Amino acid sequence: MNMMEARPARRTERQLFGMPLSRSLPIAPGLFFLAVFLVVPLALMIFRSLTDPATGSMSLSGIETLFRIAGYRRVLGNTLSVGIACAILSVALGYPVANWLASLDERHRRRALFLVMAPFWTSVLVRSFAWLVLLGRHGPVATFLNFFGLPGGDALLFNRITVVATMVHVLLPMAIISMLPTHLAINRQLLSAARTLGGGNADIFWRIYMPLSLRGCAASGLLIFLMALGFFITPMLLGGLHDVLLGELIILQIDHLQNWHFGGALALVIVIIGGLAILLANGLFDLSGARATLPPRPSSIAFCDRTAQLFTRLGRAVPALVPGPATIARASSIYSWFVIVSLTVPLLAIIPMAFTRDVFLTFPPRLGTFHWFALYFHDPQWVAATLASFRIGAGAAILSVLLAGSAAYAVARADGRIVGMVILLFMIPLAVPPIVIALALFGLFAKMSLLATDLAIILGHTVICIPVVFTILLAGFRSYDWRLNQAAATLGARTGAIVGRVAFPLLRSVVISALIAGFLTSFDELTVALFLGGGLKTTLPKQMWDAILLEASPLLAAVSVTMMIVVVVLFLVMEATQKNRISPERELTLPH
Repeated sequence: MNMMEARPARRTERQLFGMPLSRSLPIAPGLFFLAVFLVVPLALMIFRSLTDPATGSMSLSGIETLFRIAGYRRVLGNTLSVGIACAILSVALGYPVANWLASLDERHRRRALFLVMAPFWTSVLVRSFAWLVLLGRHGPVATFLNFFGLPGGDALLFNRITVVATMVHVLLPMAIISMLPTHLAINRQLLSAARTLGGGNADIFWRIYMPLSLRGCAASGLLIFLMALGFFITPMLLGGLHDVLLGELIILQIDHLQNWHFGGALALVIVIIGGLAILLANGLFDLSGARATLPPRPSSIAFCDRTAQLFTRLGRAVPALVPGPATIARASSIYSWFVIVSLTVPLLAIIPMAFTRDVFLTFPPRLGTFHWFALYFHDPQWVAATLASFRIGAGAAILSVLLAGSAAYAVARADGRIVGMVILLFMIPLAVPPIVIALALFGLFAKMSLLATDLAIILGHTVICIPVVFTILLAGFRSYDWRLNQAAATLGARTGAIVGRVAFPLLRSVVISALIAGFLTSFDELTVALFLGGGLKTTLPKQMWDAILLEASPLLAAVSVTMMIVVVVLFLVMEATQKNRISPERELTLPH
């Protein structure tokens, strides 16, 4: 008998997600959670919005109402135009900054990224309130204009330009961060080689760099557009009657009119628009990577080639129009620092307002009191809301790390096409605006009698936290050398010792960063708390939102400063843990 035939056949392990069952099981809890608390609620919301509340039969009356009434059509047009404008402006303004960050060394990049990330982690509500203070009739900008006798100081708020500008300011950090990985992945030696072969700056940028970074631009623009679709905080605070967006209309229908059928139909329209945008962007730019091995589309090549020819001709005709590499680098640095300062200044403008002795927000403030902080910390409602935010944030952070961490662990050790699909599944919450998630969960939790509970808000926040936490943990697990575990096992270490003395010390900073990121995402979140709180459970952003709608007072400035301090302190801790990541050579010594 042949020895190969005599050898017993290996037992084939069952497959799940295209991987061995033992390795893919950690993915299941996270996907099950998203299925139960995202996919199912969305399906129920869609079914409810397509059902006539009077007869119980299938009906498109809600969507028909949106397109039949001129005022609603105008709201839909506002949403699309503002979303497209925000996407284009955010990518255009953030592209040079992402390029500049990618050109820095690791140490300087981390410092610059800190200044970009700090506004990113700060609440959208706080940033919008900062603009409300800056552009108010008695704010710094109006005071400056009045001092020099310039008109327009009393008309800075409640118009389309202000809405778009402030939304771009809020979304710009996300655009920069989402484009940065693409810029970091570009091999800079290609640019040096092209310059050595005689390529001009215009040729190098438009024919080499731009095509390589185009997919990142498209992904960033798509993400910004999807986020802008459900925006309601900034437009409600700073927009006028002619600048109402779909998010505001949903709040009006649900919160004031109790029209759940039409509100659900509006949310369904947002989902449909987002889905069409994803399909269009993927078809044009192959965001899924399905055609990664194929050459770029001829239209993309033609666009970049024609643009390169245009700038090359301009450079030959007027050399000053196409500066040299040193001038470009200097201009890029100046512009990037200008953008970073612009992201930070509005937040800093709130700080002196928290120490004013005036009852109203006026500029310049009469400094010299901690009255508003004392009022904040001695008010039972504000204290209860603050404690609720810390409690809910901690719960959402821990739950999201457990669910996303187990999945990231499995994905980091796997390969193949199915891995990309699993990653996309965990990114689904990013493609659904929070207002749609909140509305969908409201219907589910109402049936489960979970509304107005900490658990409901924790579950809702976990859905939103999972993509952020999953991304951080996946990057950390992929950078970990799993051969260290094998070496420890070979030396006789047991599983507990391997995890406690080998893996965790090296991955501790990643886990801490993920916990902080999850906490900050929950701590600053308003939309889910607004819906799932049921008017009884109030978080700090919800309490602040209710107060802003009544009156913008120095008390809100004190609350905003407190929230910023929490964000900055936790973000500094996260940065410190990343900076002080231990090395295997220094601390990985197994016990004798």
